[in-house]
Amino acid sequence: MSDPRTDRIAREAARLLGLGCAGDIAAAIRSAADALGLAEARMPSHGRVRRHAQAMSMQALGQAGYIEQQKKALGIAEQLMAACEHALPESAALLVGRAATGEVDLGSTIHIRLYTRASIPQITQQLVALGYEDLSYKTIETRYGRMNQIRLLEEGVEIALTRCPPELRSQANTDLFSGKPIEAIDLRGLRRQ
Repeated sequence: MSDPRTDRIAREAARLLGLGCAGDIAAAIRSAADALGLAEARMPSHGRVRRHAQAMSMQALGQAGYIEQQKKALGIAEQLMAACEHALPESAALLVGRAATGEVDLGSTIHIRLYTRASIPQITQQLVALGYEDLSYKTIETRYGRMNQIRLLEEGVEIALTRCPPELRSQANTDLFSGKPIEAIDLRGLRRQ
């Protein structure tokens, strides 16, 4: 039997994401639980919060508006992938995770992996030359070691561009943290989609 408090937290977290009051789903869940005084309740999964966020988006935008929002986000990803491959011809960009299946919801980050030998300063220089602004950086600990990530917000869409060594391309369909299978799609596949 499901705890109704968990669903209340999920709804509030989705609302906070919609208002832009939380940077990601985990932060939204923490904020929602604190705001509702339910810190001792079972926390909702990210998927549950995404389902509420999707329902709220569809209610606010309508079915057609929601689909347009998804197309816009995937178009932004496609432009960034194409820009990276053009500016760094020895590189390969892959869209990974839920976005690779066309699922882009409120509060979700689009994950792109850039398989390249280029350094983060070289990648940054190319992105800035192409007009991308307000880039931030993060180092992530993966099952394959430390990797650098460039994060950007483009037209309201949050993107995490992870620099991966080219030899890891054979692991493209593997989550960098858990090792579980995930979806991955290249630029040509995204354009067909």
